[in-house]
Amino acid sequence: MPTRWITRLETLLSIGLALGCLGVLAGLATNVLIAFFGAPAGTGVPLRVPAVPVPGAVAPGASAGAVTAEVMVRPEGAAPLESLLYLLMWLPATVTGLLALFTLVRALRRARSGDRALFSAVTAGHLRRLGWILICGSIGSAVLGWAAEAILSSMLLTDDRLFFPPPAALPGAIVAGVAALGVSEIVRRGLALLEEVEATI
Repeated sequence: MPTRWITRLETLLSIGLALGCLGVLAGLATNVLIAFFGAPAGTGVPLRVPAVPVPGAVAPGASAGAVTAEVMVRPEGAAPLESLLYLLMWLPATVTGLLALFTLVRALRRARSGDRALFSAVTAGHLRRLGWILICGSIGSAVLGWAAEAILSSMLLTDDRLFFPPPAALPGAIVAGVAALGVSEIVRRGLALLEEVEATI
């Protein structure tokens, strides 16, 4: 069947969406614990630190340039402000990804009924929505995450650095969003052309 691969892809993405929602619940539980009871063992606030010494890690004839690493900082006792800032570091980006995945699953679910449903105004709307979710959500979450990390670094680290580069996934998410908008426009214009052809027959 031509829609079999669509069904399998929808099933796979639906499982990923469900697992992502469970991950969000686990992350929220961790934030609640940090806010009211302190960070549990093995958890904390991940922060990037600059200027990490790397003696013996570089081969002869080479030198290390800018080096950054991530440390897990555990605030002592209840830390509601730190928990809120940590929430802003990861939740907006995660919600953006889940919304994009949910929109894609909805488009695939409709596409299972046939080619005409796949190339429809509803599908074009889903793709347009997906594009704007990726573009606006990625930029907004990157700004919020950068600001929250900068404030947390000044609170929890003695050697803080406010200007870390944006997440590596940000350019890819923006490109994917632009691509989704482009495909939605192609589908929309193709539908308009098809309607004109059918009207003349």
